Amino acid sequence: MGLLQRLKHDLKSGLATLRLGTAQAANRALEETELLRLRLEFRRTEQELKELYRDVGERAVSLREAGEPVERVLHDTEIARLVKDIQQLKETGAKLEAEMQEIRDAE
Repeated sequence: MGLLQRLKHDLKSGLATLRLGTAQAANRALEETELLRLRLEFRRTEQELKELYRDVGERAVSLREAGEPVERVLHDTEIARLVKDIQQLKETGAKLEAEMQEIRDAE
């Protein structure tokens, strides 16, 4: 009887270990998937930032070439809107970086 009970115990222990390993692997896969999603979103945010910076520069140069005084360029409503968008994207990027770091630290 002792041998049969020991085998039964070992089998249960092995199954528990297998379940734990499977759960850990699944959790790791979910973390990696989330990290990949965040990286992709961060890259999109960086690309949008580059485009906005370009737009601000183009707007400022076009206003200046049109003879607008520097004060007018600095207080242009379109440039102000673009700068506000840039600030929002920077905040979004910082949040994404924090989320990615949080996932990395959990590992």
